[in-house]
Amino acid sequence: MSVTDTTTGTTTHTTTGTTTEYAAYDRKRPTAYVTTHAETYSLEEVVRISGLDADTLGWYERQGLIEGAEEDPYGVRAYSPIHLRWLEFLNHLRSTGMSPADMNHYVELYRAGDPTIAARRELLEAHRELLRPRAAEFAATLRYLDWKIGFYAEREAVLARSAAASAVEA
Repeated sequence: MSVTDTTTGTTTHTTTGTTTEYAAYDRKRPTAYVTTHAETYSLEEVVRISGLDADTLGWYERQGLIEGAEEDPYGVRAYSPIHLRWLEFLNHLRSTGMSPADMNHYVELYRAGDPTIAARRELLEAHRELLRPRAAEFAATLRYLDWKIGFYAEREAVLARSAAASAVEA
């Protein structure tokens, strides 16, 4: 639920506790519309909350990966908490390298309902198996970086002791 103070233009989302300034924009809306509405998020809020940029969000919409973001009477897209959960999930899939085609396939399966649960699970399991070798490579790279950072820390300490000893002798 969101409540807007029409005198300041401050919108507070009571479920998340976040506060957003809409002073200039909200003054253009009728007071009845601004004061209370169902829990929805503007494009700017979704960008801030999800960490995605507006172009990525638009790409998800154009691909049909998220749907149902309604436009209010003023043409502003209104996103729901369901959209935020979908965006989080899709962002995880994208960050792991899942192809747009596989993401679309997953969404199609989801929209087909419960009879596709096994197919969705299998798609995610197959993707997970593709990630396992990369995870092992990533872990090895992290171990190497840890070693290299330790090497430099030790070298810095040696150089600092040497510089301190030289300063004492001078």
